[in-house]
Amino acid sequence: MVKLEFKTRLSPYDITAVLIALAYSLVMVHFSLTKLRSFRYSSLDLGIFTQSLAGFLHGKPLFNTVEWQLYGAPNHFGVHFQPALFLLVPLFRLFPSPKTLLVLQSLTLGSSILLAYLLARKVLGERLGVALTVLYALNSSLVGINLFEFHPVSLAVPLFLLAVYFLLNGNTSAFYATSILLLLTKEDAFLGVTSLTLWWALREGFTPDSLRRNRNFLIHAGLAIVYGIIVIKIVIPHFGSGYIYGSLYSHPSLGSKKALYFLLFNLTFGLLPLFRPRNALLLTLPWLENLLASRPSQTAFGFHYPYMLVPLSFIAAVFALKELNIRKVLPVLLTLGIIASCSTMPIAEKPPRIHNPLIHYSALEPIPGAESARPIIRMLLRSNLSVYTQPDFYPALALKENVYVYPNGVSPDVVLVDTGTYQGRLYLWRLMKTAGERYRLIYSRNGVRVYARAGVSLHVH
Repeated sequence: MVKLEFKTRLSPYDITAVLIALAYSLVMVHFSLTKLRSFRYSSLDLGIFTQSLAGFLHGKPLFNTVEWQLYGAPNHFGVHFQPALFLLVPLFRLFPSPKTLLVLQSLTLGSSILLAYLLARKVLGERLGVALTVLYALNSSLVGINLFEFHPVSLAVPLFLLAVYFLLNGNTSAFYATSILLLLTKEDAFLGVTSLTLWWALREGFTPDSLRRNRNFLIHAGLAIVYGIIVIKIVIPHFGSGYIYGSLYSHPSLGSKKALYFLLFNLTFGLLPLFRPRNALLLTLPWLENLLASRPSQTAFGFHYPYMLVPLSFIAAVFALKELNIRKVLPVLLTLGIIASCSTMPIAEKPPRIHNPLIHYSALEPIPGAESARPIIRMLLRSNLSVYTQPDFYPALALKENVYVYPNGVSPDVVLVDTGTYQGRLYLWRLMKTAGERYRLIYSRNGVRVYARAGVSLHVH
């Protein structure tokens, strides 16, 4: 039976941790919904997962037009294997909206703060537990995971912390169950599960007696690796045309930008994860996945890619502080960590004029035609018309099964763009380049334009 230990009486430290988790969740819900209202979710992922879950309502589970047009994938499993999405279907049926996913993500990551405190309190005591919890709650990478679109991997963040909590309580059955849930969040989660399991299995050293006592953990780590290989080599290619992300590692390289990201990321944890050599077993595989990738966003703040590194680095920091005599300099390290997170915080009122290769900012200011676009989107959601639009409007329209952001292979009934944005002009040009003569302008206000295909009757007021 799974049990979490909660005191009948909460201490001031416990109450502080609860308030921190609650404040984080409320602030992130506010920022996420503000970003959605401002049409600033433009990297497609929120729309992909909204449309994939809406597919259950349309009889086409996990289908989305983006991955179908780009990769020919009949459903999301042809690109990423994330069965954890099935756990979200009942909630999404009750509240079918991208808002549901954003609120759920913020609450999930907020819960990880409380779990971080419970873990740190168990190992270090209440006072140090709260101190590390503050560092964790303000971590810029945690905020980046929260505000960069929606991803099922956000569910993995608290699960990693919960898994270690179970290990500390000697509840191995609950640990194995949590590990299985972790594996369902994304195909690469086996790296984190393997690392965590080996780190625990070898905590007493690499001796025959230790290996014998921890044999089940070693088998579990091996099975996690086998699972990852089967999913990447067999399952995803079965649903699609191969594992498209393998090419990211065809020419691995390191450089000054990646080194700087590595330093800054660890600095946001007060450099504590680096103070304990044994933490290498916990962190090496997830770090290699990001550092060796050719995709620049995997070594930048403001994305979801460090979803394993954030909880595992916190775990590493807790155990480093437990074993090393560094408490006298801890205030300095915590201060440096908070300063580093504030310096790399990926939130901005307006999109920055100068691109920062280390930080992807989530802008909160509405795009130019936001107010004019909202009534049109509401009207299109009530219709059966197929729509071609730019990424900014894709999440808001993704409850429709026939909304597209690429012109290839489709002849949509309606085109919705905001020419006050670069993406609006680009996506309009893409369509008009191939099918412009078949569309007529029927609405234009504040840069927002609506085109209808010849023969389609649509009246926009």
